[in-house]
Amino acid sequence: MQYQAHDFVFNPEDFRDAEFVSGACFDGDALADGEVIIEIDRLALTANTISYGIAGRSGLIRYLESFPAPEGRARLPFWGFGNIVASAHAELSVGERLYGFYPPSTHLLTKMGKVTPTTCQDMTPCRTSIPAFYAEYARAAAEPGYSPDFDDLQSLLRPVISTSFLLENYITRHDFYSARNIIITSASSKTAFGFGHFLVNQHGDKCRAIGLTSARNKAFVEKTGCYHQVLTYEEVDSLPLEASVIFDMAGNAALRETIHNHLGDYIAYSGIVGATHWEEGGRNAADLPGAKPVFWSGPDEIAFLAKQSNEPTQLLNVIGGRTIGLMIEAAQWLDVTHYNSRPDIKQAYIDMLDGKVTAEQGVIFDMRGAA
Repeated sequence: MQYQAHDFVFNPEDFRDAEFVSGACFDGDALADGEVIIEIDRLALTANTISYGIAGRSGLIRYLESFPAPEGRARLPFWGFGNIVASAHAELSVGERLYGFYPPSTHLLTKMGKVTPTTCQDMTPCRTSIPAFYAEYARAAAEPGYSPDFDDLQSLLRPVISTSFLLENYITRHDFYSARNIIITSASSKTAFGFGHFLVNQHGDKCRAIGLTSARNKAFVEKTGCYHQVLTYEEVDSLPLEASVIFDMAGNAALRETIHNHLGDYIAYSGIVGATHWEEGGRNAADLPGAKPVFWSGPDEIAFLAKQSNEPTQLLNVIGGRTIGLMIEAAQWLDVTHYNSRPDIKQAYIDMLDGKVTAEQGVIFDMRGAA
């Protein structure tokens, strides 16, 4: 059987220049040994998705090389679910559901290896541009407590919780840089929620999580209970003049400058994590007071953890377990919307770029409607 892929591609020099194009056609009856075709049906669009594109465009982390696209175009990586529709791997059967890193496409051809009872890994050469963690797929039915009813929340929260988990690991192994206050910008982003949730629930005796957000999102962010304190961007001058660490999810250079000018030498570490305010970055930070801002790298933290473990590919399972508590809480306040046509998928993507997606919204693409 033939499987025609349809790909959502964008121009890395102009993120709004995006469209669906016809991709490769895969022959399910002529697969090489180990090859598997996956029909992708559920992808989560978050601010993290856009951050992958920004990091990939800059060459800082080669996310955009994971899924090739026509010259001058790229495919953003998403997290989500798909089902095997054709398989030439003895241990992976048609119908099996896999969670992992996918392109915004209707179908994906993989070369699976390192198969365990709970995971498998795409060994296609293009997947080696970033750590193996991003090429690993969780075998959904084998995961404890798996229910398809939670696929939306898993797709939305598990990947950003992955980053939250890595941030937690980073700050704890650095002993919080001997600072009491952990300041998190773009506190309404889902990665920030997860990080704040871990700090409040696991490390409240050692640190104080302070979330910065817009005035329109303050009440909602407070309702989640993911921070000890929530301030608006206009209240930066209310930040206590104490030893502090900054994790900048917003990527807004003007905001970062304001925080640095207020706290000055009280800043023990300043990490740039994401770019929810993706068009506001770029200002030179060399002259800012306090610890100089540096780009915090999730892949670097994954590489560090992999060196500490005899089973580095099991990181996905560990993160999956950490997600459950927050996922149950998030079900109370997250409003999930599905987009399943080409025009609707493109519009939701543009809305994310334009900052029109609210903190309460969860965006899910059903790629089957784009076929």
